Amino acid sequence: MRNCIFCRKTAGLLCENEAAKAFYDNFPVNEGHTLVVPKRHIATIFEAEEQELAAMNALLFRVKEILDDKFRPDGYNIGINVGEAAGQSIFHLHIHVIPRYRGDVKDPRGGVRRVKKSVAGYPLEEEEEKIYNKLVRDRIPELIREEGKIPLWRTAGEEEYRLLLREKLWEEVREFVHTGKEEELADILEVVRALAERQGVGMEELTALAAEKRRQRGGFKRRIVLEKVMEKDGK
Repeated sequence: MRNCIFCRKTAGLLCENEAAKAFYDNFPVNEGHTLVVPKRHIATIFEAEEQELAAMNALLFRVKEILDDKFRPDGYNIGINVGEAAGQSIFHLHIHVIPRYRGDVKDPRGGVRRVKKSVAGYPLEEEEEKIYNKLVRDRIPELIREEGKIPLWRTAGEEEYRLLLREKLWEEVREFVHTGKEEELADILEVVRALAERQGVGMEELTALAAEKRRQRGGFKRRIVLEKVMEKDGK
């Protein structure tokens, strides 16, 4: 299907076979987050043919080998969203393969069960509205106290901070994509500033790097959407 971003995806594949392909998610939940999709355009797993299911299953195991070697995760969440009510936003079947790392959330118990609160009480479940477990700006605990509430917080270790900063960047990008508000752009800039500091790069140096890349490759004013690159012989 021409307008489907997953159908058009041919570059940057992690692996593929005759009926399926795998590639990194553009908005990863964790480092190494990968999607496995059928090459045929179908919306849900319930429309997949037997050979497509087998092809995707084969890639799941291949993807795990690649991610194990590159990222050394401590576990995985593997799942499929079926329908808008279940959170599906791109209606081309895709299987999420999400590497999990010790410490990436405070309490991982419950796994995929925690997409919503259980209809019947689940022993490991905490009240969702009281659990944030995400990186916030430095003055947030102070502002919460000014509201007469008690913030419970901790200082992230170096490795956790690295993961949380990247996660925060994707969070702010998604917020901007959803709202289009300038304040969300400002939030993206603040996370970039923190990432640059961690890399030992000042904002002036980062701005200079961006200017040099713009000089070499241009900006985005011409609204160019690259669809395909052909060899000179027309192939």
